[in-house]
Amino acid sequence: MIIDEALNSKTIDAIERHYLHAKEKHPYFADVLLDSIDTKDRTAVMLEIARRHIDMYAGTCLRPFDVLACEIAEAKHAIAKGDSAAAIEELYDCAAVCLRTIDVLKGRQALGKTKEGEK
Repeated sequence: MIIDEALNSKTIDAIERHYLHAKEKHPYFADVLLDSIDTKDRTAVMLEIARRHIDMYAGTCLRPFDVLACEIAEAKHAIAKGDSAAAIEELYDCAAVCLRTIDVLKGRQALGKTKEGEK
């Protein structure tokens, strides 16, 4: 596995430290994964809204938290459909968005598009 500058052993150690601390400090985590109103149809609509929001603000005012909200909507929709494997992948995408936000704060990731047509 190749570990780039952003995902070095210090970052991995920090993630592990925060994860273990959270489990110890807050053993009570959650009661349910979704609310009773989070049906497959409703989560599909919320996901579509999140995607439209990204499309509308990309290149002008898109924030990492908008991207995170879309990834969360994707995870919720996968859970509502009963697709645990897809939900787990989306939750890893959530983690990636958080790590990239940390990169911005540490000066390792630029904001905005660096090349025309970049996604």
